[in-house]
Amino acid sequence: MKKYKIFLFIFLIIVIIVLSVFLYFNISRGNNQNSKEKALAEVEYVETKLVTLFNELNNIESRNYTVSVKEIESPSKEENSESSSSSNSKESTEQQSQGQEQNQGQQDQGGKTNDSDSQGGQEEKTTQEFEMKETGILTKTEDIDWEHVKTEVENLYTSIPTITLDLYQMQIPRENILAFNQEFDKLTISVKEENKENTLLELSNIYNYIPTFVDNVSDSDVYKVVIKTKNNLFKAYSKLDSKNWNEISNDVKTTIDTYASLLSNTNVEREKQESVNKIYIMLNELQNAVNVQDTSVFLIKYKNILEEMNNLE
Repeated sequence: MKKYKIFLFIFLIIVIIVLSVFLYFNISRGNNQNSKEKALAEVEYVETKLVTLFNELNNIESRNYTVSVKEIESPSKEENSESSSSSNSKESTEQQSQGQEQNQGQQDQGGKTNDSDSQGGQEEKTTQEFEMKETGILTKTEDIDWEHVKTEVENLYTSIPTITLDLYQMQIPRENILAFNQEFDKLTISVKEENKENTLLELSNIYNYIPTFVDNVSDSDVYKVVIKTKNNLFKAYSKLDSKNWNEISNDVKTTIDTYASLLSNTNVEREKQESVNKIYIMLNELQNAVNVQDTSVFLIKYKNILEEMNNLE
């Protein structure tokens, strides 16, 4: 009986140890998964911001229209009265009086008036008119909104410490993370100087670290290939101002070769297969833009490729 109790006691100890180890590994695995997902979200956020900055340096809009705002000054009361009197000269005196009273009432009840100035009994009012305009590569303005670019870059600094900590937890080599942060400082200097060519170069240098980070935080083979493809595409894009078409051509060829691995990837979802094939054709068409050495043609195809790649991410 005593031996039986000892055996039972030992058995219970073993069960407790096994359960403890099992729970420990499950909790650790859950924590690691949560850390990985958090790091992936941080990397995706930075990646999206970098793509936006790339596009803003050539005023590339992801949509095909922009909204413009125009301020319109309404005529003063006195001018309205004179205009009303002139336009209704053939009407009776009573009709003129009624028309002016109605016009006066409409002005007094204007709901969307922004500014009013009264001077010498006269009042001017302004309203805003919103207009949607179609935009494209061939109709875009060449002026860069450097103020907005500077703001975007400066705002990213608030995220760098958090991103750095999350990447450290993923066992990513410390030197890669530090180099990424140093490149970001160089980008800031180029943006401050409003040097477009250097800014594009620094953006490309920074993005070059994104594939390494994604390899460590993402389980999606498709996403990894898409990021590597975009990395090579941005290398070509960043050299457009230098007109170094030989290097651009080499970068585009590398882009195509990198992306080609998706064509035989069995992990691609069936509903995404059409986009995979379509992008491959578009990338080969991009090589034709390099052959004619035309920046506008390149940018048109580049924009369409990026938009189609959004369907794979």
